[in-house]
Amino acid sequence: MTTSTQQRIEEDREERIAKALTGLGLDASAQDTGGGIVCIVIPRADGGEISWGTADITWGAAITDERGRQIASISTDWHSDSEDVAGTAKALLEPSVRNGAILAGV
Repeated sequence: MTTSTQQRIEEDREERIAKALTGLGLDASAQDTGGGIVCIVIPRADGGEISWGTADITWGAAITDERGRQIASISTDWHSDSEDVAGTAKALLEPSVRNGAILAGV
C-alpha cells in the first residue's frame, strides 16, 4: 500500500469518527493539519480546541486555549489502529467533554 493510499484511508476514518462524534452531540470535524496529518478537532467552551490524533499507540489530544496555545494534553487507552468507528467515537467522547467540549443542547 502506498503512502498516499494509507493517508486517504486514515483521512476517511477520521472523517467517519468526526461524523460519529457529531452524532453523539459534539461539534467535531476532521481537519488536515499539514503534512498529510488529519486530526479530529472539537471546539471548547472557552474558545480553544481539543485536537485528537493517532501519533502514538493510543489516541491522544492536544488542548489549546482561545489563543491557540497548548495548555494540556490527554490520552486514552483506545488503540489508534482500531477500525471500530463507533467505539473510537465513544472512547473520545467522555475525555472531550471532561476537558471542555460542548455537548449540543447543554
